Amino acid sequence: MKDGSWGSGSEALAVEAYKTKEVDFKFRGRNFRFALSHGLFSAADIDGGTRFLLKVLSKTWDDDIRQGRPLPKTILDAGCGVGVLGICAGAVLGSGGPRRVRCQDRDELARAFTLSNAFKNNVSTDILSAHTEPLLGGPFLEPWDLILSNVPAKAGKPVLEDFVSRSAGLLTPSGRVILAAVNSLAGFFRSRILKTGAAVLHDETGKDHTVFVYGSAAVRAKPIQTGEQFFLDHPFYQRNSGGYELEGVSYTLDAVQGVGDFDSPGGTVRSAAKLITRLYTRKQFLSSIGSMLIHEPAQGHFPAWFIHYLARELPGKPFFPDLLVLSSRNILALEGSRHNIRKVREITLETVPLADLNIGRERLSRATGYDLIVAFPEPVPRTDRIIPLWEGITALLTPKGIAVLGFPASEAERFDRKKPQSVTRLCDSKHKGFRALAYQIR
Repeated sequence: MKDGSWGSGSEALAVEAYKTKEVDFKFRGRNFRFALSHGLFSAADIDGGTRFLLKVLSKTWDDDIRQGRPLPKTILDAGCGVGVLGICAGAVLGSGGPRRVRCQDRDELARAFTLSNAFKNNVSTDILSAHTEPLLGGPFLEPWDLILSNVPAKAGKPVLEDFVSRSAGLLTPSGRVILAAVNSLAGFFRSRILKTGAAVLHDETGKDHTVFVYGSAAVRAKPIQTGEQFFLDHPFYQRNSGGYELEGVSYTLDAVQGVGDFDSPGGTVRSAAKLITRLYTRKQFLSSIGSMLIHEPAQGHFPAWFIHYLARELPGKPFFPDLLVLSSRNILALEGSRHNIRKVREITLETVPLADLNIGRERLSRATGYDLIVAFPEPVPRTDRIIPLWEGITALLTPKGIAVLGFPASEAERFDRKKPQSVTRLCDSKHKGFRALAYQIR
């Protein structure tokens, strides 16, 4: 299934697995229904910032109609979540001629929910597409008539400052950005908009949020590009740099904005590193690893440490493992981890946006499987993904492969109780409320 399409594949499975509830919503006289998830922003209802932004957008369109100004034909929903802004805009404008709505979010689960909600609300893929990418990322070449964003406050101020200047530079001459921000950041955004030279066309303050409407900047901008040059081209995404030590092995790491474990490796990583050093017949096992999968690597602490550890344990092997695959819901985690691995060693490396190790696992499948899988799954409230996680792991491992998983201790106990009969637990390790476990298929 191509990125941006909708059907009965992994996107539908992701929504079914992670949906918390459905809510009704109305915009410009039209009725909508949206599926929400505890794994995504605003799980209980459509949040106040989105509602306020759409109220301002509706008034803006009413004014455009009165003044005889054309309504937008190209719309970017930046940080789309479950797709409310892009879907509402696309549904209302879709009957008025050719329209194009691009929804983007750093979270692969958000992409799946956006496509599902578009399908639910009869917004076709001819109008709307959804993509896993950073704010204002993508290959698009043409400027936008309208950019909408209930901007994520936790993205980090350097990223938010870039968003303001870049969004103004990605507009058509008469285009507009409509941005909702929490009131505590209203002064920050107001000053940054003025700094770009873009005209502040309107701002409106509510109980918790301020909505800004601003126009095009004189200086054109390019969308953010992911890939090998991500940090070099977009240094504002680098949060900090530091040196770390796990199990007597030192390594350095550049932390990326918008990803956890930016100050230090978390408890699951520490537990997994300790466990790796305790695996029986360690050197024999390590020397047999040809392919490895790391799921949810966050900043890349574990893979950066592991490659240093391998170099210490097996100094005669220059490139190891032969293939390393990273998968994560968060595209920024994939970019940060890839950068930190490349700092250590040039190896064959693939990155795969993935909701979890079972949903969409065809993107990870290899004929021979993986010799080692290391996963740090994040539990999502009101969902039970233990059995599907086991299904994904056993399908992806080689016959003699080993899986290492890190959890909060209570979740690890639940996971271990449901292991299949064909699986043997090799050993486990604990660290301050976290636990890692190693398994092998018999």
